[in-house]
Amino acid sequence: MKRFIFAILAVLTSAVQAQTVMKVYVKGMSEPVIINTTDIDSITFEPYVEKGTLQRPFTVAELLEACNGLGTNEFLNGGAEVYARGIITSVKEMNLQYGNATYYIADTPHGTEQFYVYRGKLLNQARVTTGDELAIGDTVTVCGKVKNYNGKTLEFDTNNYLVELRKYQPTDEVRNAVYRLEMPRLMEGDDQVLLVHTAMLNDITGETGINYSTEWDTSIHAQRWSCYQLYSSVLQKNTTRTQNGYPNDPFLPFTYQFTADPYVASGYDHGHICPSADRLASVESNEQTFYMTNMQPQTHNFNAGIWSKMEAQVRSWAASAYIDTLYVVKGGTIDQASQISGYLGSDANQIPIPKYFFMAMLAKQYSGGYTAIGFWVEQNASIASNAPLGNFAVNIRELEQKTGIDFFPNLPDSTEESVETLPLSNLKNVWGL
Repeated sequence: MKRFIFAILAVLTSAVQAQTVMKVYVKGMSEPVIINTTDIDSITFEPYVEKGTLQRPFTVAELLEACNGLGTNEFLNGGAEVYARGIITSVKEMNLQYGNATYYIADTPHGTEQFYVYRGKLLNQARVTTGDELAIGDTVTVCGKVKNYNGKTLEFDTNNYLVELRKYQPTDEVRNAVYRLEMPRLMEGDDQVLLVHTAMLNDITGETGINYSTEWDTSIHAQRWSCYQLYSSVLQKNTTRTQNGYPNDPFLPFTYQFTADPYVASGYDHGHICPSADRLASVESNEQTFYMTNMQPQTHNFNAGIWSKMEAQVRSWAASAYIDTLYVVKGGTIDQASQISGYLGSDANQIPIPKYFFMAMLAKQYSGGYTAIGFWVEQNASIASNAPLGNFAVNIRELEQKTGIDFFPNLPDSTEESVETLPLSNLKNVWGL
């Protein structure tokens, strides 16, 4: 049924049912809108509702358009409160001292058009008290004054507040992340948190999905591994390294986030586990690789030396003409005292320094078969950056014994057994080492 709703001044021809067409004259239009009356079941007149009201909140795109032409520190609508609805794409601060939140909203989970919400309150103008009240993916309707701050930032000014909050419900893709082929078996215990990072994966094609996943141990403030996929579209180079410091991971609950960076002045690099260079197909996916939860302490010689060489080899394998998808798991040892060489930071910001690092790679070939290989390397200054990578190759079964991690458990049992137990000499031939 076609149902026409008019919030305009219109003039109708008389006896609609007897007419072939109806002409609607709209203010500001020189020509009438002509509608075939045989297509009309009913006509309803309703009052016009302005955009930016509680009844009809702005979308983020509409709010940005409404702000076009605002002068420096000028308020929209003369400083009257307006309403806007969006999805939280980034939480910049949950300030317990002042009880407010600062974040960005967009019309879609990975929208590039975003609006800044500065130091706002919660529903019923309640204060932020725990830091976990808002999260990425939540849908909110914000009420407050909008201004062009210093001519540089369009924002909801301080003292804005929420009139609607709908908590994020994970998509099937995120809920099913544990069944992806790159996902190791999760460690048991209440201290383990699985962080599934979703993002725009390719800025050209618009592909979205899971960027990488991380298992985080809240008891020792450290990641056990990051896992991800490499295939043709995510291997494209559509951007450059987009580092903006090493921020807290907004996917990690607020109570577990760092209050200070333990790497600063420690002599150790922020060692990427999912590398920046593996995520150059989109700005968002690259930015996420700089989260603190994707870091492990590495000496510079190790990070820029043999570890970097291993990373480059993994990308080369992924780009091979024979490999459809490469499933990758990387990390450093944090579970056994004998595999930890020390600690950085103190108290809630203390993190372990892995003595060993590892990589596990599972290749799905275009022919349909699978093969897997691992790297196991000590974080040792004496290892030359040009050392043959075959020196560090192991099969997956041996890597599991060294790390205590069950890799690639989502393969069929028979396939898992065959790819994980292939003799090392065979593996080196298959992988060109």
